[in-house]
Amino acid sequence: MTRRRFGYFPIMHVLRAVAAATSSALRGRDLLLWAAGLTFFSALGLVPLLLLALRGVALLFGPDLVVDGARALGGALPEAHDPTGTLVGLAEAATTTSWPLLAASLFPASLYGEGLRRALVQAAGEHVTKWTGWAGRIAFLPVLLLAPLLVALPLAFASVVGPLYEAGGWSTVLGVVLSFHLDMVPICATVALVFAFVGPVALPVRTVLAAGVGLGAVLTGFLHGFAVFLAIPVDWAIPYGGLAVPGGVAALGLWLFLLHGLLVFGYRITLSTHDVLTASGTGASTGSAL
Repeated sequence: MTRRRFGYFPIMHVLRAVAAATSSALRGRDLLLWAAGLTFFSALGLVPLLLLALRGVALLFGPDLVVDGARALGGALPEAHDPTGTLVGLAEAATTTSWPLLAASLFPASLYGEGLRRALVQAAGEHVTKWTGWAGRIAFLPVLLLAPLLVALPLAFASVVGPLYEAGGWSTVLGVVLSFHLDMVPICATVALVFAFVGPVALPVRTVLAAGVGLGAVLTGFLHGFAVFLAIPVDWAIPYGGLAVPGGVAALGLWLFLLHGLLVFGYRITLSTHDVLTASGTGASTGSAL
């Protein structure tokens, strides 16, 4: 039986067409600038988003899950740049902050949605309008509402995965495999939600789900790479005159920038794939829903 009967050549043809469409869509455009802009919005909205998500987890499952899960997660990460204190501090702030102060987090958390919308609009080759920001904030609400459930899963298993990471040897390998699959679920769901609601192009459900799983797996692996980065015994404060806070912020900002670059690039590939498959099947092109 030849490879043609298995669809090898048609698949290669589609891959080449997607690569060509993606290259054409990005030619002369600055994807890294879009990722940098999104990273700026994430710097404003990430911590408020986590505060709201963790308070939701505390309401649904109890504050002990939040604080103990954060402590277990921090203890499992490399000691070269121990984030335990930061994670526990974030968890305690989320569970003890008053409701009026927590409500003030809603606006900066929604700015993450604005940044996502602006970046994805540009990746889709469309124009930013005066309503783009508000459209992104409103479209980000499903992610905000589901954030507690998405965050709860890794926290619930942190006490199981943490000791495996610390044990070393094959136990660490098992811990990495387990944490990868546990983290992959909420990350894939988040990517699918962002593409479905925040993205400017209306995509079929199966396309959104396929993109969520594929890109979500890549981003999950990338985030696990951050754990390896934490294990490198290099003082991040060296380029900043020994100041620890600017060094830590710069290191985290770099990884967020790379993460967002992958996200925006993945969205462009998703659009190109949908265009190619639609054109080959019906001769139609992608529609948009602004």
